[in-house]
Amino acid sequence: SLAMVLCNTLPAQAGEDAKFVAVEKDGVKVWEGGGGTVELKPGAKSLALKAVNKLNAEHGFAIDTMKVKEVLKPGEEKTITVPFENIDRTVTEHRVYCHLHPKHEPATLKVKAK
Repeated sequence: SLAMVLCNTLPAQAGEDAKFVAVEKDGVKVWEGGGGTVELKPGAKSLALKAVNKLNAEHGFAIDTMKVKEVLKPGEEKTITVPFENIDRTVTEHRVYCHLHPKHEPATLKVKAK
């Protein structure tokens, strides 16, 4: 069966530009979140991405076009700082995925420069 792509917007807290939560929906593990568009604000030097693993196993958090590759332990929360120079400016939709488990559903982080 084809997994449904989830586009739920998770509210980012102060100091976070976007938040992603690893969850299981209908037997499919997904990175949920991203939602909306993150703006690269003038004067700012980096993006702060919050990743939360609500699964009972390690989960990868990777964004190739931002040079991000992390592993979160079960229940772990991590804020990942991405320097602007690591962000591929030719891309507006960045694929957020689990590099440990290729079958898990990816999410999308939309970014635009101001």
